[in-house]
Amino acid sequence: MQLLLIRHAQPFHVHDPAGADPDLTPEGRSQAALLASALSGDRHGRIDRLVSSTMRRAVQTAEFVERALSCELETDRRLVELDDGWENYGIDMTDYPVRQSLWDEMNSGRIGSNTFDLDAFSVRVLAAIGDLTDDGPNNTTAVVCHGGVINAYLSDVIGTAKAFFVDPFYTSVTRVRVDPDGYRELLSINEVDHLRP
Repeated sequence: MQLLLIRHAQPFHVHDPAGADPDLTPEGRSQAALLASALSGDRHGRIDRLVSSTMRRAVQTAEFVERALSCELETDRRLVELDDGWENYGIDMTDYPVRQSLWDEMNSGRIGSNTFDLDAFSVRVLAAIGDLTDDGPNNTTAVVCHGGVINAYLSDVIGTAKAFFVDPFYTSVTRVRVDPDGYRELLSINEVDHLRP
């Protein structure tokens, strides 16, 4: 089968003491529309299943795809980002003038003053995506999720020592082939041709 791991479109940066869960920006809505158009145009073949994280930015992105493909959207809470429940959404990159410092911090289980359990996050993500790979050898499943989720899964596929190593662009598509025997092959990372005019 083929997995399409899709990062959500651009959301607002927000602060919410109850837990930041932002909507898409106008630019993000445009990105989601371009993604939906590409996926409905058979760019990656017929999509048999559409699954999303339950976070607002992922669901709103997936809803564009759902309408374009006329398929039923499923959600899975295990696909939420590592920042679930944090008061702020959005990293201030001026805090990380050297990009490697952000990866180092994330790989130690924190971003700024926020911390997370890296092992528990990875286990949750791998279980969620693993459950989607039993759909049959010729099926394609699109998963709308988050940058951290994509990193956690890819690090397991390619066997990197560090969970975080790449920054998936908004609405980028990362493709993984999963054979019936469980063998996984990374086909692409960060496809964004659909965003170009």
